[in-house]
Amino acid sequence: MAIKAILLGILAALFFSLTFLLNEINLSDSGYWIWVATLRYLWMLPMIMLLGRVPQLKSDFRQVWTGMKEAPSYWLIWSNVCFVLFYVSLTWSAQFLPGWLVSSLWQLTIVFGVLTTPLMTVTDNSGNKHRLKIPGNKIKWMVVILLGIGLTTVQTNGFSQVTPMFWFAIVAIIIAAVCYPLGNRQIGNRYPTFNGLEKVFGMLIATYPTFIVLSIIGYLKAGLPSQGTLVSTFSVALSSGVIATVLFFQATAMAARNMETLATVEATQSFEVIFTVLLGLVFLGHTLPNHLQLTGLAIMLFGITGINLAGNWRLRKRNYS
Repeated sequence: MAIKAILLGILAALFFSLTFLLNEINLSDSGYWIWVATLRYLWMLPMIMLLGRVPQLKSDFRQVWTGMKEAPSYWLIWSNVCFVLFYVSLTWSAQFLPGWLVSSLWQLTIVFGVLTTPLMTVTDNSGNKHRLKIPGNKIKWMVVILLGIGLTTVQTNGFSQVTPMFWFAIVAIIIAAVCYPLGNRQIGNRYPTFNGLEKVFGMLIATYPTFIVLSIIGYLKAGLPSQGTLVSTFSVALSSGVIATVLFFQATAMAARNMETLATVEATQSFEVIFTVLLGLVFLGHTLPNHLQLTGLAIMLFGITGINLAGNWRLRKRNYS
């Protein structure tokens, strides 16, 4: 089960990496960032509804509706955190940074995934809830990851050429890196029986009104989206929004009761960096990152590997199922 979840996470990373590639193409062709952010999720809902009719996927959207009726505010809050705050921040930042650098900074999700652990609770066999703690043996590896990301970022423009928007873009990615794992974990922890497709469906329903409002803002600011924006956002919705998101949510759902495996699954997002660099070389004619940037990437990947080998992440003296 653990190996399957990890492999699903790696496969999801491949499809996720297309987001950085396609968004860079779209925004460089004068696509408006609000349309780029909203259309992906507007496209996703009909796709997910069609997938829900496939018997082999064993999805029951009726139980999702039941769960949403029981806790509508919970769904609204955490779905908007996971989808809206995450993707709006990430898309806005892509206006100012190359795709491979966005994907590198996106690995902060691993660090913030650990730091947000105390916000999570688990239930033991007796029905008692316990709040998780940050595992001390992972802190040093988080520092290594941050060092690698720092080297990669600092060498991008050089201190003399860094603009304020560069730093604002980094802050936006930090916001996205907190929101995505936090929202995903909150929904997954409360509804562990929901599969990936069911979780995505519920979160889309909860966030659709927000994306409609954002699309109205996009129209008022920039008019209707171009044909290129429609095509690229449809591609992102299919590859990253549907395929990758369902694969990743399914992987995290499979590991929901084992926090060590869950951390490993979330760390498979590091493959996005490799895939994005390779895809940029092939399709966008990017040059390889310079030596110091490659060193930063290597240090970051080393830290990601180390954080997943750093002992067990579990509550001591408790038996959780």
